Amino acid sequence: CAKRFEELKTTGGFHPVDNQCNPLTVGGSISPDTLTTCVKDLLDPAVELPETRSIQSHKPVTGLAVPGSGRGGGAGGGDTDSSAGDAGQMECKGYTLLLPQTTENPKRSSAGVSVPRLIGPEHLQANMVIHVCDEAKSVKQDFLCPRDLLVNEMKYFAEYLSTETQRWDEVDISVHCDVQIFDWLMNYVKRHVGGSRPKLEPSNVISILISSEFLKMETLVEECVQYCHAHMSAILATPCNMNCINDNLAARIADLFSHTEAEDVEDKKDKFKSKLFQKKIERLFEPNYKNPDSPGNASTLYRCSLCSKLLTKETERKIPCVPGKINIDTRGNIVYSHIRQKSWDVHDYLNDLYEELKSWSLVYWRIWGTVNFLTCSSCKQVHCVAL
Repeated sequence: CAKRFEELKTTGGFHPVDNQCNPLTVGGSISPDTLTTCVKDLLDPAVELPETRSIQSHKPVTGLAVPGSGRGGGAGGGDTDSSAGDAGQMECKGYTLLLPQTTENPKRSSAGVSVPRLIGPEHLQANMVIHVCDEAKSVKQDFLCPRDLLVNEMKYFAEYLSTETQRWDEVDISVHCDVQIFDWLMNYVKRHVGGSRPKLEPSNVISILISSEFLKMETLVEECVQYCHAHMSAILATPCNMNCINDNLAARIADLFSHTEAEDVEDKKDKFKSKLFQKKIERLFEPNYKNPDSPGNASTLYRCSLCSKLLTKETERKIPCVPGKINIDTRGNIVYSHIRQKSWDVHDYLNDLYEELKSWSLVYWRIWGTVNFLTCSSCKQVHCVAL
């Protein structure tokens, strides 16, 4: 640059703002023609200029945190966290997204300035390249997917893939997951554009459920939830890791099961059956939840300090207390008066109940029997189901 600067000063091709740099322009004015010639000299491609390096910076974006589920579990393929550091990427047990701020192969102007590549009409339906790395299998594979299709099916990428076509080539997506699972997801995304629709199986549905839930593929999530309801025993027989299912998904699956269906689930290693009944216990204590399995609700459960019975607002006027606590209402009906035990805590009660029964299934049935009652057809007395 210094050499070229001296050449322009000597030849008079450089026109400074003052008269100290170029003696040829001292005392004279700059004509428009001379200025045009100067500009042409500066942009002359025949002039050799020192090459200027284009510095590419990467802006890390928070990765897709898919809980690891082992080889048969989640799409992450592992449970360890790692950071790429110098590569500018952040990895969180699964998917990793890289969004460089500059293009990977930028064109250069004649002056050595890095400029973005121009995108013509042929790029309006450009494919996005997704680099998948399966570290467990030491396999790397690239997948192509039209941008609009990728955004419509995988809502997670919508906030990162700009609608401006000039920025499409600036995006680089790197995914760390099981290659087979991501290949299944790509086939599902392309099912309406000539691809065959992949099938869910007991061995892969949990991995696909976790991945699709994080990628915001709601249609696929619903399909996986329905499949889990229909084939739970077969799924639990596979070497899958059910611990990666979060509370939201577990609740959605549990809501599809009646308590008799949940009881019939075969789960020798108790991978998920206890969680099913835990969610059903939570539903019993939700005051506004319309439970098809339980007319009674446990949200008002308390213990009477006189008779030590567990009661709710619905049963307290029907279940007898100690003698002497009997009243007659304005219509002549017998009602019972109970006094709430202030030191009784429902959380301690649940913990003690589990310590006693050693099963969340039995805990559910005990509480269900406490909040629901039957009326004797002979004596017309009300009795709780759990005697």
